[in-house]
Amino acid sequence: MRKFLLFILILLCQNTIYANDGAYFASGNQLIPIQETDISVQKEILNIKKINNQFIEVSVYYEFFNPGADKEIIVGFEAMSPQGDVDGAPKKGLHPYMHDFTVTMNGNNLKYQVSYVADSLYNQQGKIKSIDLKTFGGNISGNYVDFFYVYHFKAKFKKGKNIVKHTYKFDVSGSVDYRYDFEYVLTAANRWANKQIDDFTLNVDMGDFEEFDIQKTFFTNKEDWKINGIGKKKDVKGSPNGIKDKDAVTFYVQDGSLTFHKKNFKPKGELFIYSLNTYLQSMNNKEIDFYLPFSIHQQEKLAIDEPISSLQRKIFRNLPFARRGFVFQDKDLKSYYERIPWYMPNPAYVADSKKVSQVEQKWISKWK
Repeated sequence: MRKFLLFILILLCQNTIYANDGAYFASGNQLIPIQETDISVQKEILNIKKINNQFIEVSVYYEFFNPGADKEIIVGFEAMSPQGDVDGAPKKGLHPYMHDFTVTMNGNNLKYQVSYVADSLYNQQGKIKSIDLKTFGGNISGNYVDFFYVYHFKAKFKKGKNIVKHTYKFDVSGSVDYRYDFEYVLTAANRWANKQIDDFTLNVDMGDFEEFDIQKTFFTNKEDWKINGIGKKKDVKGSPNGIKDKDAVTFYVQDGSLTFHKKNFKPKGELFIYSLNTYLQSMNNKEIDFYLPFSIHQQEKLAIDEPISSLQRKIFRNLPFARRGFVFQDKDLKSYYERIPWYMPNPAYVADSKKVSQVEQKWISKWK
C-alpha cells in the first residue's frame, strides 16, 4: 500500500509558530456601557472578514437612541488576553494581537485609553480601575497572563439617534485541530437599556473556497443564514468528547459571504467560527479514503509521500476544477468528487487552468 504521511498542519501567523496547544489571540466584543444608562441599541450591522488568511477584520455600525437630554458616559471594549503559545504582555501599551482600533461617533473620531484589569469589578461608579503592572502580583507576561484589556472612551450621546462606527483587527488564532477560530461576544449587547438589539445584521466573509463551522449558540436553524454567492450548508451534530462539542452548521462557500438578520435580537450565546484542519489518511489503488481540502490555504500545507498512483495524481490534478464545480465525465473523478461534501456541480463551468489562482496552477503542474 502506498501511503500518505499523516501530517500535522502547523499554522503560521505573522512569524508565530503554534505548539500542540495552539494559540488563542483574543475574542471580539460588543461595545458596552461602563455605567448604567438608559441608552438603547436600535440597530447594529456587524461585519467579520478574514483577510489573506492572516487576520480577522471587524467593523461595526451602531445606531444608539438616547431618549433624554444630552449625556456623556464611558463606553468600553473588553479584549480577553491571548493564551497558548504566545506572549500576552502588552506591546506599546496595547493588546499584542489586536490592531487598528478606531471609534467614530456622529462623524467625529474619538480618543481612547487602554486599561489592564484583573476581574469584572474594574468598573467602580462609572470609572475604570486599572491595575499597575509594575506592582501586580499575577502573571503579566508569557503564555497565560492574569489580566485582560479594556479599551474605553468618553461618548457624548445627543438626544435622539447617535451613530457609532467601530473597527479593529485580530490576528488569526489556530492550533493543531483548528486551522483558525474566532469568537465574538454577542451577549454584551444585553448591557444596554433595551436588553437587545432592535435590528441586528451579521455579515461573515471568510474568503473564497472556505469550509468552516458556526456553532448554534445564538440561532437554531441553518436557514437563518443566507449565502450571498455560491455555497451550501449542512447541520452538524456535536460530540461531547470531540472537537465539535456543540451542534453547528458547516458552510462551504465557493464564492461570497453569509448574512444573518434578526429583529428584536436577544443573544443567548456567543459567535464561534472555526475551521478544522484537514488530515490526509492512507489509501491504496483499490480504495480511496482521503479528503482533499476545499481551502487553497490548506492545500499549500499538505505533506504528501510520493510516488502515488496515476489515479491519485489525476484526482489531485483536478482539485482546482472540482472546487469550481466542474462536472466530470471520467468515472473515477466523478465517483470521487461526488462524495466529497464541499463539491457543488456546476454544468456551466468550463475548466481553464489559466483562470485559477497561481497557487493552484503550480498545484496542477506538480501532479501532471
